[in-house]
Amino acid sequence: MERTAMPMNQEVTTSIRIPPWLLYGLFYVAAAKVSLLFALYEGNVSPIWFASGVALAGIFRHGYAVLPGIALGALTITLSSNNSLLISAGMTFGILLETIAGYWMMHQFSDIRRMLVKPTHFTRFLLFGVVIAPLFSAVTGNLMLWSGDHVPTTLISGSIGVWWVGDAVGVLIMTPLIMAWHAQRPPYLARSPIEWISLISAALCICWLLFGGLIPEHLQRYPITFLLAPLVVWCVFRFDIRTTTLLMLFVAVFALTGTTLGHGPFSVSDDRFAIIFLQLYFGTICATGLLGKVILDERQTHLQDLNLAAKVIKHSPDAIVVTDSHGGIISANPAFAKNTGYSLNELRGNSISLIESGYHDTRFFTDMWNQINQKGEWQGEIWNRDKSGAILPEWLNIIALKNSNGGPDYYIGIYSDVARQQQVMDRIHRLAYYDILTKLPNRQLFNDRLDQALKYAGRNNQLLGLLFIDLDRFKNINDTLGHSTGDKALALAAKRMQECVRQTDTLARLGGDEFTIILQDVNEEFDTVLVAEKILHVFKSPIMLDKHELYLTPSIGIALFPDNGSTVDDLIKFADTAMYRAKELGGNNYQLFDSNMSEPFHWNLEVETALRHAIENNAIKLLYQPQFDLHTGAIVGLEGLARWNDPQMGVISPGTFIRVAENTGLIHQLGEQVLAIATKQAIQWSQLGITGLRISVNVSPLQLKQQEFFDRVKSITERCQSSGNSIELEITETSLMENAEFMEEVLVKLAYIGLEVAVDDFGTGYSSLSYLKRLPISLLKIDQSFVHDLPSNTNDTAICRAIIAMAHSLNLRVLAEGVETEAQMQFLRKENCDEMQGFLYSKPVSADEISEMIRQGFWHTNVSQGSLRQKQPSGAPTDHH
Repeated sequence: MERTAMPMNQEVTTSIRIPPWLLYGLFYVAAAKVSLLFALYEGNVSPIWFASGVALAGIFRHGYAVLPGIALGALTITLSSNNSLLISAGMTFGILLETIAGYWMMHQFSDIRRMLVKPTHFTRFLLFGVVIAPLFSAVTGNLMLWSGDHVPTTLISGSIGVWWVGDAVGVLIMTPLIMAWHAQRPPYLARSPIEWISLISAALCICWLLFGGLIPEHLQRYPITFLLAPLVVWCVFRFDIRTTTLLMLFVAVFALTGTTLGHGPFSVSDDRFAIIFLQLYFGTICATGLLGKVILDERQTHLQDLNLAAKVIKHSPDAIVVTDSHGGIISANPAFAKNTGYSLNELRGNSISLIESGYHDTRFFTDMWNQINQKGEWQGEIWNRDKSGAILPEWLNIIALKNSNGGPDYYIGIYSDVARQQQVMDRIHRLAYYDILTKLPNRQLFNDRLDQALKYAGRNNQLLGLLFIDLDRFKNINDTLGHSTGDKALALAAKRMQECVRQTDTLARLGGDEFTIILQDVNEEFDTVLVAEKILHVFKSPIMLDKHELYLTPSIGIALFPDNGSTVDDLIKFADTAMYRAKELGGNNYQLFDSNMSEPFHWNLEVETALRHAIENNAIKLLYQPQFDLHTGAIVGLEGLARWNDPQMGVISPGTFIRVAENTGLIHQLGEQVLAIATKQAIQWSQLGITGLRISVNVSPLQLKQQEFFDRVKSITERCQSSGNSIELEITETSLMENAEFMEEVLVKLAYIGLEVAVDDFGTGYSSLSYLKRLPISLLKIDQSFVHDLPSNTNDTAICRAIIAMAHSLNLRVLAEGVETEAQMQFLRKENCDEMQGFLYSKPVSADEISEMIRQGFWHTNVSQGSLRQKQPSGAPTDHH
């Protein structure tokens, strides 16, 4: 039968993401190429340098990381304009200097993130990014051109001016556009498709009229550019800043195209000042439009905040009133009108004294106003009177709103209903100290009451009993009938337990199905037993719930003060320990705490602590029990067995510390460490020339359920793949059958990376043959309980024969565990069993002893059998074929 596993298909998804520096470098080149299309005067002057805005936006969004891309883009453009490498490098340096200076100044003196939402920050952008920063590029670039005789001395000042304004306008158009494109669109500026189409149509018509050559040449000198003003105002008032910046870019590109073709008011080719007028025109339009848009958006945001505040005040359950400095009512919310009985029209203009009850004397109000004048606020309980004359006890907060001179302009009064506040406080108290489901005290209130009860019992030299109650197998109800049914059952169980205690006692729910009872004024131990027996008795009858007949039984632990403990923690711990002892005895009973009960718990805690240190300090060692081929006599494998000798506690049996490891979660670290030791030893044997060995390591069911188990095993054992020795994982038959589908998936993955799997303790579980034949396992280990009475016990001989025959029919090897006599070995060899291990030939020994036995020839491996003459020990398994 073929038992190879095919690798599972894995989908590999990759996402290509252009880094920002490269993206903005390409964007810079594209924007510069567009600007050069509109270059005037022998192709060396562009009225608007869009690339400067791209560079500044890039560093605004991504910081200095985009500078390499900007530098490469600028160097590419300057070199393409037939400049020498030195001049191009100098001009690139000026461009970088402009970008860095703009970013540094904005970073130091403004907030870039608020540039498009606060007028003050946008104004600083105009100053630092638009006016000052382009000077660095203009001066540096023109000086480099002048040094190369590209710009005459007489024209250098004018060239600097054109360069400066061109960069400034480019920054003014492109930087807000890119920043706005990544900003969140305000929901209140959503417009209909008709208005969008109208805006686009109007922009096309006006731009075509101004720069499309439709106006006669003799009329182009007239101030017709004002036609753009209504379009800009429309966009500012009705659309968001993203649309406004996009409109500016559209108009600029349209105007540059028309001007280059000789159309429009700036198309005079022999007048150098026409370029400056074009630049100033667009600079003014963009700066005015964008600044107006930012101011309008800020006011719109403030208006929204005010509207929201008004709605909050209007719908507030608290009564709110605003008065002037003399106590005249200016406004009030509906809650205030409802509480007082007056309409809003009746309240406005009247004095706040309208609702005074007359219950407070002059001193009360004097103290109140003194505190308001000193601290600006006052709060306290006050009695008012409504329109019908009824008294209103309320909690009042008064806040003074002061003017620039420090005097109060207005007062805000916030009235809260004292009765409603008391209801809220009562509800908060119930939520904090009582269980919502059963209405019993929760853990916090239980601890507080137990502490008080212990103090009272200590002062009065009285006994106190503490009962810990846990409902047996309650999880079955939740799993079978659902948590809602389980909750109803808990509530009914709590009612039954309340019938068994006095009013002076405390029944509490700690959580889940755990309850506690504090019994005060106990005369003797028997009083607590009577309560426990009452509780057992009331649960004898079933709980009828949703047509279901539910039988609940309690496990009860009892601890006494001061006999068992004198502190809250000790008493809780001992009652809990007694409850667990009741569960160990089958449940539905009570147990009084005894000091002997706590010893196993203390022992387990000590073992856990010591085991943690042992794992951290690599104190776990491995012994190896050899496994022999029954026909060749060769040593074919070794079972690694964990051993631990603690300095304080001595030798701890594997059964003890493995059980503690599984209960505490340390089994994952322990298992990985044992596997790593076995892998390392397999490699060391290979380096000594000892190969052909299979080192098996036991795996806990908890390890198999861990999500990272396969990856951890793969990373540990992959170093052993080429050593000539192999690692085998032993899994018990019981754990193999617990979750068949999951285990099949795990074993397939283990087989794929070359690990063999053996089924340990075979015959003790209930394996399904139809399932077993699908698994990629290589070895069955007959449990030693079936080997112990061989060959005299007929049942055991039949079982062993059946296991061997079945395994061979599935192409599996068979190993017998616990072989201790010659008769057992001879029987297994006769029945064609493949391998054996046991005390007959070796107990578990150290790795050094294994190496020495093989070196001296007492044991031999299958690999070394053909090349070395080995000495066969007396009585060792031999080849009889």
